[in-house]
Amino acid sequence: MAINFLNTVNFNLNSVNNIRIQNLGTDPSAANSAIGQIYFNTTVDTLKQYVADTQNPPVPGAPTPGWVEVGVSTAVEDFTNINGTYVSNSIVNTKATGNVSTGTVDLSAVDGTSVAGTRFLSKDNEWAVVSNVAIATATTLGTVKLFSDTEQTVAAATISATALRTYGVQFNSSDQMVVNVPWTDTNVVTYTLDVPTGTTDINLKGSDGTDDPITISGSANQIAVSRASASKLEIALTPDVTIEDDLTVGGIITQTQTGGSSTTGVNNGAVSNSDALVLTADNTAIVVGMVLSGTGIVENITIATVTDAKTFVLSSATNIANTTTITFSETNSFATQLDMNNNRIAEVKTGIVGTDAVNLAQVNSLIAGNGSFKGAYNATNDPGSPIISTNNNVALSKGDYFVVTSGGVITFSDKAVTVEVGDFIFAEDDIAAGGGVGAGTASTEYIIVIADANLATAGTLTGAQRGVAGFDEDIFTVTTTSPTAGFVSLNKQTNPYGISVLLEDGVDNAAGTETTFTVDITTDARFGTGAKAKNCKAEVITEVGRLTSYPEVTGNGVGSMIFKFKPVVADGVVDTSGYRALISIV
Repeated sequence: MAINFLNTVNFNLNSVNNIRIQNLGTDPSAANSAIGQIYFNTTVDTLKQYVADTQNPPVPGAPTPGWVEVGVSTAVEDFTNINGTYVSNSIVNTKATGNVSTGTVDLSAVDGTSVAGTRFLSKDNEWAVVSNVAIATATTLGTVKLFSDTEQTVAAATISATALRTYGVQFNSSDQMVVNVPWTDTNVVTYTLDVPTGTTDINLKGSDGTDDPITISGSANQIAVSRASASKLEIALTPDVTIEDDLTVGGIITQTQTGGSSTTGVNNGAVSNSDALVLTADNTAIVVGMVLSGTGIVENITIATVTDAKTFVLSSATNIANTTTITFSETNSFATQLDMNNNRIAEVKTGIVGTDAVNLAQVNSLIAGNGSFKGAYNATNDPGSPIISTNNNVALSKGDYFVVTSGGVITFSDKAVTVEVGDFIFAEDDIAAGGGVGAGTASTEYIIVIADANLATAGTLTGAQRGVAGFDEDIFTVTTTSPTAGFVSLNKQTNPYGISVLLEDGVDNAAGTETTFTVDITTDARFGTGAKAKNCKAEVITEVGRLTSYPEVTGNGVGSMIFKFKPVVADGVVDTSGYRALISIV
């Protein structure tokens, strides 16, 4: 069954893909035809159109509408070309259709016949020869001059596909074509590299001996390299070495960065971070940033300022007893991440400040008491499983917890507690097993979290509170028996804001070509108080057969919805001509 469109369909410049024109064996009658209508005639196997006048020539005062094949005009104009020496582009007849003769078209030069290989037909319609052509440039085609007329006897090389082996052609001062080919000198020579006075010289000599001297001396904070033998280079590091990029080192790295130590401190007792600490022995290697260590000294104390080899100020206060041996050591500083390549970091001290790394023992002490998940708790049969409320209770550590998977009552020594599915039971402290000292026979030994005690609220997806909720039985169904207890389903709903209206009292707006039906939304009591047309949408169906139809639906924005039908439809007749609007308020 076809879709029933009752008004013009506007595709807004969009295409209709994979369309099939209506197939008929004969032309539709005049009553079922309209100017511009098309269909495919399966008898003559062609596309046909309904035109305003089929007469040739047309008779404007008395046209005869009818069906003709698409592309066949009712008028044909003859066209004969004017012969001449050449054909001008201005001789064009755009109106001619059908079987049209264009005459004989000839081409001939003004001054006679062309000579093969020597002439061409120029724009001025004359046969011409090539002469006085300009010299070729990088942007213009033209003539060129050879470097020599001597014939090259060496065969041409195979074309290379290697990069940097294709060279361009240029002109020299005599307008001869030349190629500039790059050249690399492969002879072994000795180069002496001179550097300005006052800097380290670099001497590189030939490789004809086994003891060639090579010396590369580094400047301050860099590496000095010298040749120890024919096959050995020595690298000497200055006290401070700066490496600008990545450093890859194989083998074992041993670092000694101890600045020194002092066996006696003259300050007996607490030293603030503003008091100067004076030692009895010089420590010339002390620098700012070194870390102090020794018996009784707080960790992570560093040197803040240095006055001389014996006197310096600490970064914070600490207690240093007389005769304490103090060791000063530098701190390694890495500018980027340190990749351990899946190896352990051994002998890590206990962390002090928030940015320190910690060892495994410290981690274990920090997480002690956090507890772990002990599995499901079934409260169906008091005292439940596993037992936590009698002298046969299981042992638990502080923070251990269960999740209730079957609800029920747990009878403790002090009171009974009802738990439901999803509740949590936490051990508030270490609980011994079997009813001994600290056994968990009382409810006070546990923290029981009733997970669904809060009421659900309305709000945003992330802001609404999850919790206990109730459901309208007229709209929802909730199962109460296992194993689907608590499952919520939406009942089949009817639209309380939808009205079915038979379109009656139609008005003929265009002398038998269009009918309009008006439905007043604000005055029809079926829509309720405050209904507005701008908040309504409608679907139109036939009264018989319930065929969805597509009239033009408009409105005034407040009071009424207007349905326009083209061509004319019967006014409220309950038959195949009757239509019903299904209107919903949204």
